[in-house]
Amino acid sequence: MLENRVEFMVAWLACAAAGGILVSLNHGAGEHDAAHVLLDSAAKLAITDGGRRDLLERLRGSCQLEEIVLAGDGEPGGLHTYAASSPLDLDRLEVDASAVTNVYYTSGTTGPPKGCMVGHDYWLRFVDLYQRLYGVGRDDRLLCCLQFFYGDPPWQLLVSLQAGTTWVAMRRFSVSRFWDVVREHRVTQLFAVASIPALLMKAAPSPRDRDHAVRFALQIGVPAALHAALDERWGFPWLEGYGLTETGLVVAMPAAEEQAMVGSGSIGRPCPEVEVKLLDDGGAEAAPGDAGEIAVRAPGMMRGYLGRSRESAETLRDGWLHTGDIARADAAGHLYFLGRRKDMIRRSGENVSAAEIEDVIRGHPAVLEVAVVPVPDELRGEEIKAHVAPVEGVALTPEEVVAHCEGRLAKHKVPRYVELRFEPFPRTPSMRVRKRELIAADEDPTGSAWDREATTTPPEGARG
Repeated sequence: MLENRVEFMVAWLACAAAGGILVSLNHGAGEHDAAHVLLDSAAKLAITDGGRRDLLERLRGSCQLEEIVLAGDGEPGGLHTYAASSPLDLDRLEVDASAVTNVYYTSGTTGPPKGCMVGHDYWLRFVDLYQRLYGVGRDDRLLCCLQFFYGDPPWQLLVSLQAGTTWVAMRRFSVSRFWDVVREHRVTQLFAVASIPALLMKAAPSPRDRDHAVRFALQIGVPAALHAALDERWGFPWLEGYGLTETGLVVAMPAAEEQAMVGSGSIGRPCPEVEVKLLDDGGAEAAPGDAGEIAVRAPGMMRGYLGRSRESAETLRDGWLHTGDIARADAAGHLYFLGRRKDMIRRSGENVSAAEIEDVIRGHPAVLEVAVVPVPDELRGEEIKAHVAPVEGVALTPEEVVAHCEGRLAKHKVPRYVELRFEPFPRTPSMRVRKRELIAADEDPTGSAWDREATTTPPEGARG
């Protein structure tokens, strides 16, 4: 339970070398969240800092925690601090290469977070795949702007170690500091997720926007409406990728195709050694061009969910991992992410992708961030509500949001309700908006929002 500091990664490598398992715990977790992870994982030893020691001490008597190790106030200056030490002889380690190394607690659509178990093969496959797809040499530098307890920083570290180069890690993501860090440390490769590129785009343009050494960015979820502007502003390609904690990277846009696919919304093609199929509601493969649930078969996927055989069996069937995500494929084999199965809004019998609407709204220059959610509706079953955060200091009205959507989306996809939000969204470690929290906190989801139908002539569908 540590913030981004060197001891986190030193502890992880030591734990793996000793044959142990590292359970990553969000350093911002409260008593309820932390208690669930400690009890569910049966963790024996905690590594934390002084600011979180009291929380763990309070929970100690109700779980199997035996020891708490503190990372002190003085932090090592980087992994180079250990260069003078005797190197660890990895050939002499008696570690089971098939063993689990990490447990990551992932929040599903229902129930408490589940512990996703990954092993040595997961990390080795990730390093090998990244090198084959993108290549990392001694002159390259990768930037990590995510929290270490999330699942991506470890593979970035391993890729850098394997290439014999420097890994640059930020304490936390910051729009104002991002490009200064990139320039100062001569970063050549970026990795980002969720809303990071949209947030970067909202910052004022600078004459130094192209003053950097970046060759490309791998982004999980490139906003289609902003894709061309991202490439143009910073002068390098933003390559789309797709993966889960359970799978690692499984779909990516080949670098050679990025230019031709800019703005298409495609997440790319299956990675080497990865099989992908799209399944309809009956479990059969969807017809060409039709939407279906993404199922993946690949080496090095998760072992299952810790202590949850039923959920593991539901997700892993006959070697295929059922993601719960919906996509379609074009005739050339490019995949298009449409949203989570549970993030689809069922409006008047039609499935509407919240992700598609969000992508369009983010394209408005006055919009900083957006989260689209369903609200109950007696006539249509569910209606569409957009929580919209304006760029600070920029005027924005709900009418402008709807006008931006009209003409870009089919009529039934245009949000009925719009609520402007002036406080930060609740977020996951991967920068995604916690929609369940947003919905739970919304005591009056329709009464507190601007209603398009209360101010305009009801659309044709309003009569059923």
